[in-house]
Amino acid sequence: MSGPVLITGGAGSVGHQLVEMFAEAGREVRVFDLPMMDFSGLEDRDGIQIVRGDITDADGVKKAVQGADAVLHLAAILPPNSERNRDVTFNVNVGGTQNIISAMESANPDARLVFTSSISTYGDTSAEEPPVRTSHPQSAIDIYADSKIEGEKLIHGSSLTNTISLRIAAIAVPAFLEPPDPWPFMEDQRVEMVHRDDVADALFASADAAGDGHRVFNIGGGPTWQLYGRDYVIDFFDVMGAPVELATYRDAPGWVDWYDTAESEKVLGYQNRSYQHYIGQMQAIIHAMMEE
Repeated sequence: MSGPVLITGGAGSVGHQLVEMFAEAGREVRVFDLPMMDFSGLEDRDGIQIVRGDITDADGVKKAVQGADAVLHLAAILPPNSERNRDVTFNVNVGGTQNIISAMESANPDARLVFTSSISTYGDTSAEEPPVRTSHPQSAIDIYADSKIEGEKLIHGSSLTNTISLRIAAIAVPAFLEPPDPWPFMEDQRVEMVHRDDVADALFASADAAGDGHRVFNIGGGPTWQLYGRDYVIDFFDVMGAPVELATYRDAPGWVDWYDTAESEKVLGYQNRSYQHYIGQMQAIIHAMMEE
């Protein structure tokens, strides 16, 4: 491939990580993100082009897409901000996706589009037999999931010939974070997360994965990450050295579950960090903090 990889939302956490991965691989990268974002470490570097703009600006998106061989579309309003205003969220998450599609249809309809969707689009599957497959009907229970369902519909109805939609599970970040109150699942609910770095690996592999057409993959941590809510929370509080009795849970099931990721792992080979590896990272982080 001769053209660059365009990463929308490229100044965000996973986006920044992806830019570094492509740069290290010797691939030209174009980073598209809002002007107020922090581009530290990415500017004035060979092979990395910074394009400041807004995903809702069709003309700006068209310029950013020009010449790109692959587009990794990460730009979106995420929860909890996505739940504050439906119109704003849809303007960015759906309207922005339409701008990407339209620009690619004009510039190069055969270029690869990788769309970051979500397993939240399946809705509450807690009463069903796991694992959840990509063939499962989508049923949003929040604004964010609804916006991702609409984004997928736009892609599948487009004239693009080479797209991958990644329905990504809840992301586990190896960092010290305050526990949510409540946790976004019930105590006895099936839970499968995915390591942040495995998400980055899946996105990286998706840019050049063999095949074409409109494909959809579940992106989850795999068998070692298939737990119940209480198991994850007990481990979390144990690592933090805090009493698990402080934990609170949802009163009704959330959208987490166990997922069929056999096909995505076969094609993308991204499940490189087990749940035990993640817990070990968390223990090391807390230990380092205690020594400061």
